[in-house]
Amino acid sequence: MIENILHKTMFIRILICLLGIIVLINDTEASWEDWWTYDGISGPSFWGLINPQWSLCSKGRRQSPINIEPDKLLFDPHLRPVQVDKHKVAGSLHNTGQFLVFKADKDAKTRVNITGGPLAYHYQFEEIYIHYGMENGHGSEHRVNNYAFPAEIQVYGFNAELYHNMSEAQHKSQGLVALSIMVQLGEKPNPELRIITSVFNKVQYRTQTAPVGHLSLRELLPETDGYMTYEGSTTHPGCWETAVWLILNKPIYISAQELYALRRLMQGTELTPKAPLGNNARPLQGLHHRTIRTNIDFRKPPDSKCPSMTPDTRYRANTWQDDGSLTHNVV
Repeated sequence: MIENILHKTMFIRILICLLGIIVLINDTEASWEDWWTYDGISGPSFWGLINPQWSLCSKGRRQSPINIEPDKLLFDPHLRPVQVDKHKVAGSLHNTGQFLVFKADKDAKTRVNITGGPLAYHYQFEEIYIHYGMENGHGSEHRVNNYAFPAEIQVYGFNAELYHNMSEAQHKSQGLVALSIMVQLGEKPNPELRIITSVFNKVQYRTQTAPVGHLSLRELLPETDGYMTYEGSTTHPGCWETAVWLILNKPIYISAQELYALRRLMQGTELTPKAPLGNNARPLQGLHHRTIRTNIDFRKPPDSKCPSMTPDTRYRANTWQDDGSLTHNVV
């Protein structure tokens, strides 16, 4: 049996190499960044084999996304509210063939900074990724108590105090911040989200790009100060373990018409559309003893049988008396 597994693994590695050679022969501009997918032999299970620089995708122990289990959250009263600059930004929406990504204009005069929360540095907003399912029962990468939302918007920023750009920061310690916004189907869609959804018809196929102007990142966020946070990775190759994740406690809403337009987008070009762009969520990753903190106080009344998230901790300080004896002072 072990021999069969080894033969199968070797076959997969050889097949990946052959496919890579075919890609390079057929398209001199092809790269691994263009070739990976969310299913099949180039899907998440093989990202770490496709490119040695993506080895964390298969070996990392601080990976994302994860399932948030409410009964395992640790309340941290020192977590501050997250602050996002009110400036509006312009940029462009791209269909990469794997997902939709909004990229802020690099030559913009004003930058949007993300601060506060668990962050010790200023992070400059750079990109928005959209993950979604072809059905309402799945789509988001992160889950809450194993519940998946129809879509998830991920806002990435890089540490502008220590690094020059996103490309440098994503490989470095404390390099990235990622805000996770769950998207739910509803009758009152988010107005800022509508700015993005209004150009879906211009990015229906891979490599298509559409300009997006005057987007307020602050207004895109749900009206809540509550969030959960943990140390994780990017959810796309190379799965760099440099991201501080903040999963916001409330969703924003998208209309049925907007969700329908999103699900019409394709992975391929107009000549070869291939499959729909949706179902582009990486499978859940193991927590591996990481702590998920929250600023949401789940404390219950004294007569409640549910445990408090805030421990009743007392400290004892020892002081020496002149006669050499110890006195215990409880604080």
